[in-house]
Amino acid sequence: MKIRSAAIIDDDDKVLDLIELVLKEEGVETIRRSNTAEEILGLISAEDFDFIISDLMLPGMSGLELLDEIHKMDRDIPFVLITGYASLDSAIEAINKGAFYYIKKPFNIDEIRFVLAKISMNKEMMNEVYRLRQENQLLRERLEARDGNLRMEPRQMDQFIRMRQDADRIFATIEYLGRLKDQGLITDSEFGEYKGRLLKRII
Repeated sequence: MKIRSAAIIDDDDKVLDLIELVLKEEGVETIRRSNTAEEILGLISAEDFDFIISDLMLPGMSGLELLDEIHKMDRDIPFVLITGYASLDSAIEAINKGAFYYIKKPFNIDEIRFVLAKISMNKEMMNEVYRLRQENQLLRERLEARDGNLRMEPRQMDQFIRMRQDADRIFATIEYLGRLKDQGLITDSEFGEYKGRLLKRII
């Protein structure tokens, strides 16, 4: 899944130059860079960022404080924290607060590419989960319409309830398989094969 827009925040322009270079090489089209969290916070309402990379220690608002403000705005933007070894505890705190990932300084180009790949895979998985939930909703509506049009005997009603329960379990399993794919534990082709087998049981 292509990442189109990003914000990067660091008080060191050389760090911003490095990250921006990697993101451009990876095809990110719109990159907003800043030395302060406040500037990017002011842009979040107007721009749809696919993710944000921020240093922890900044002049004014810190990276953690920016993460808190994003949560208060009820925005679900993958947030990557850059931290020195001395602030590892703060990085762990950020993960507990919902940060997507953290990078320790000094970092290299491959680490930025790795994080970008994880964000892209996560975005693809969330889109797939959303699509599957829509399919699940359509299936529920079909079953409810069938229920309304047919007068079911108790045995038929039991079968209907089991069918709905099976559908819920199958979609939960598909979501779990999506997470396994995101973690690299199964391949895309394996995910597609397993998902197809599961969906055939209910459609």
